[in-house]
Amino acid sequence: MASSLRSPAGKTLSITQSALNNARPYAPGAPQCRSFSQTSQRWAFKTQNFSPRTASQPSMKVRSKDLLANQLPNDIGLLPGTFVRPLWRDLPSVFDTPRDRLQMEWTWIKAWFQNFMSLIIYTKKDNNYPLLLTERRKIATSLYKNMYTLFASGDIPKLKQITCDGLSTKLISQIEARRPTEVVTWNLIKWLRQPNTYFTGIRVLSDRATQLPEVPKSGIRQIVLRVSSRQSMTKVNTAPFQLAAKASKNVAAAQQQQQPAKEQDVTEYVVIQQLIWNGKDAGWRVWGNTKPTTMEQIWHDPSFAPGMTALERLDAMKDFMK
Repeated sequence: MASSLRSPAGKTLSITQSALNNARPYAPGAPQCRSFSQTSQRWAFKTQNFSPRTASQPSMKVRSKDLLANQLPNDIGLLPGTFVRPLWRDLPSVFDTPRDRLQMEWTWIKAWFQNFMSLIIYTKKDNNYPLLLTERRKIATSLYKNMYTLFASGDIPKLKQITCDGLSTKLISQIEARRPTEVVTWNLIKWLRQPNTYFTGIRVLSDRATQLPEVPKSGIRQIVLRVSSRQSMTKVNTAPFQLAAKASKNVAAAQQQQQPAKEQDVTEYVVIQQLIWNGKDAGWRVWGNTKPTTMEQIWHDPSFAPGMTALERLDAMKDFMK
């Protein structure tokens, strides 16, 4: 797809990250003292300057009840430890770097098991939500098509409804940068049914979920999909058509100003997200794009540390939400 819509395979949108803040505010310089004994308490009033007691801050559980779904930050970033399997050609060589290849495959197997376990805990143990294992690809397909169609048509209000804040800001800035006479058309020609997508065009690589700390019946679920498709984009400058029409001339010359549709085979790693707040489903949105996991991440990122157990990785996701 053209650069105004999507960079070539392997490149991603730069998406800003934000997080829920539920920490109690800290007052710099506030005295921290041990309790007085019974004897010293009699004279404490003579030497100790007492400051008035500040009002206690409501907990996140209490504050969450006063927030509406549209007031929530829906772009909290990609959950830590999300493993995105690279394409076969990008995997470490079995002959040149067998240790890296073995570690990559082992990380993939562990991530699949841990992701499935976190999904079962989130949907069945902590809540009663549907797994949507068969509906995931349909949801992603619909969001993917709608996002680029709305982007091409410049429908900003509807685009905000199906994209997270960081992605919508990026797309809206590109829409506003267009010339008033420019018309963009996007078309999905076909899915590339290749082995890397199990001959479907869309393959689920990761499906993770976790509860939001201190907020009952609230959580987030993120699905990473590899999307391979052939797309086309057309840009038309309508100014020559308008001038030709005003002059009542043949518009054939003006039509030559139209750029031909450019077809391009694109492989993207799309992240969709579902946010549930106090039992209310905020709906599925497109979070943005990500990149395949690299060996450098596996060896150096604490989220992929070999010594971490499955429960520790689940705790790390919950700590990330705090």
